[in-house]
Amino acid sequence: MFRALAKVVLAASLILPTAAPVIAGDRALTVYAGRVTEDHWFEALPPGVHFADAWILVTALSWTVEEAKEGALTFEIEGQAAKYFGDQDNLEFNLALVARWHRFWWDDKVDTSLAFGMGPSWATEKPQVEEEINGTTERFLVHWFSELALGPPGGRWAAVFRLHHRSDAFGLVAEEGGSNTLGLGVKVFLE
Repeated sequence: MFRALAKVVLAASLILPTAAPVIAGDRALTVYAGRVTEDHWFEALPPGVHFADAWILVTALSWTVEEAKEGALTFEIEGQAAKYFGDQDNLEFNLALVARWHRFWWDDKVDTSLAFGMGPSWATEKPQVEEEINGTTERFLVHWFSELALGPPGGRWAAVFRLHHRSDAFGLVAEEGGSNTLGLGVKVFLE
């Protein structure tokens, strides 16, 4: 499993830097780890969160394709490869369209951005913990995430906190299924 994940990351790292983004220099590599919760997304924040015995490691490559509001709002495309550990051990691949807000009054002290992304999610097998939590699930679901990124002003990196979610989209793509994972990691801005 680790070899498959390493091959995907290596292939993506060789292909993506050659893609020509609309805004030069706005590419990022994000790596985060997290723990799956047994809660709904709106209950998945501390205090009182209930964790499952399942963990995730995610590598995500993103690039900015458009900006608005004089750079305060950007739109990105992000591809993710994830590996689960513990009671769930499948691989997961996600592709998200992302909106990110960059402008906060305290950015001269801590550079901050908030992001929301959504797109398709495909698991290599039906995720076991999702089945335990929901009674059933599917390999293909909808993925969305919310992210808070904090870094030094003008820096080339940021610490990230993510809520990583797989969803049946209110029954649109599956009868039941999905999971929530709280993650911490780092985002490195690439040239």
